Amino acid sequence: MRISKDTLIQSEQARSQLEQLLALPSSVSEPYTPSMKLIIEIDDPIGLAKREQPLTKYLSQVAPELIIKKVYEQVASEVAAGLEEKNVDASVTVTKH
Repeated sequence: MRISKDTLIQSEQARSQLEQLLALPSSVSEPYTPSMKLIIEIDDPIGLAKREQPLTKYLSQVAPELIIKKVYEQVASEVAAGLEEKNVDASVTVTKH
């Protein structure tokens, strides 16, 4: 009986030590935020705009930057809508680099 009691005490001490060793630091309990981003680059935004809206053929000669901006905004909007449809919490932004 005494051996069982000693064994039980030893196992409780070992369990306590293991719990202390495995205790997670407080920083780990905070939500994990990945530092990754997805970048989409459209190879031919003017060509895409011309395929989607034939009128842009003329506008692209006058204001190509505006057409490119609108193409990226439309693609970002469609990507955001697709992610929202799948209940993915994400932000989609367009930036100029």
